[in-house]
Amino acid sequence: MSSNFLKNKSLCPLPFAGAIVNTDGTVQCCSISKEELGNVNQESLETILTNSKKLKEIRRDMLDNKFPHNCSDCYKKEQHHTNTNFENVSNRLYHIKILKDSPFKLYKDEHNFELQQMDLRWRNTCNFACVYCDHHFSSVWAQFEGVPDKMTNEAMDETFQFVKNNIKSLKTIYMAGGEPFLIKENLKIIDLIHNENPDLLLRINTNLSILTPRLYEQLKTLKNVHWIVSAEATGKRFSYIRWPGKYPVLLENIKKIQKLPHKVTINMTWNLLCASNILEFIDDMLDNGLHPNQFVMNFVQDPIEQSVSNITKLHRDKLIKNIQKRKQNTNEKFFLYKVYEEMLDILRQPLLDTYKTALYNTLMDLDKKRKLNSKEVFPELYEEEV
Repeated sequence: MSSNFLKNKSLCPLPFAGAIVNTDGTVQCCSISKEELGNVNQESLETILTNSKKLKEIRRDMLDNKFPHNCSDCYKKEQHHTNTNFENVSNRLYHIKILKDSPFKLYKDEHNFELQQMDLRWRNTCNFACVYCDHHFSSVWAQFEGVPDKMTNEAMDETFQFVKNNIKSLKTIYMAGGEPFLIKENLKIIDLIHNENPDLLLRINTNLSILTPRLYEQLKTLKNVHWIVSAEATGKRFSYIRWPGKYPVLLENIKKIQKLPHKVTINMTWNLLCASNILEFIDDMLDNGLHPNQFVMNFVQDPIEQSVSNITKLHRDKLIKNIQKRKQNTNEKFFLYKVYEEMLDILRQPLLDTYKTALYNTLMDLDKKRKLNSKEVFPELYEEEV
């Protein structure tokens, strides 16, 4: 990519070189784009990426230095960011860095496409049913809710073959789901990477509950792997939130992957059930060798009753003091400092107090289905009920 290309503030490599396939077969430019380009249950991925009218319109707008609505979230983040590590500001800037060696001719007109990045979320196969998740991303939830698999076997086979045919040209693959290591097609892709493109950047968003000796040894041979581990609580809270996960298994596998020459990031999802416990979790991770620059955070907005904004004022005030102290003791250059800033921003927003009944109903329903005891695991929630 030339410097002239980078001066175009609207241009992103993903409409010209990337795609995401979701669990229902829908295809997008990336995970935060606003428009669906097609569905592999209805037409092949190759056809969508080559012929989609919407995709060509997005490319044309970018080439004309216009800002397509499809990509507005990235543009907004870039406009308002304070992060000095620019590639972490938005999906666009991140992939400009990752795909910086893409040939300039790729961006000549809206008809060009060369697959270099794949985001594979093509199955919801998972062994967890996290409290804030649903049938789109968890087959356990899908079974509870009676929702059938929306990706046909024919579409899956055809999409896998397309990725396989392009494996040598790919520069990066992102795997999520579901749990990536339970999806047989992902394991085949890892085999292909190992044999045909070992320099490819492989990013894996995993609950890290499954790490077989064969898989570990295979990934060990790859030098360019980024583990994105999803977790945010300890002990019984971990098992309740990420049911039926076991916290000791997570700790054991965290130690294993830290021995590899790979990048590791802890991807936390902050919610009411771990409002304070997330700090104990962070301490545990640091005690187990993680660095303050290895943490990122999402926060639950839906279902709304699980939002941290439902916390009581007394609990919130104590939590703010604790986080402020931690922030003061953390280098502002580290991602963990940014996590603490985000926590404080959320806690300073107006509190919600209208969703407690919905929360208790959710917990009672989960207790019944899973034979658990939320009052024992989260006593502070019920103490505040009185």
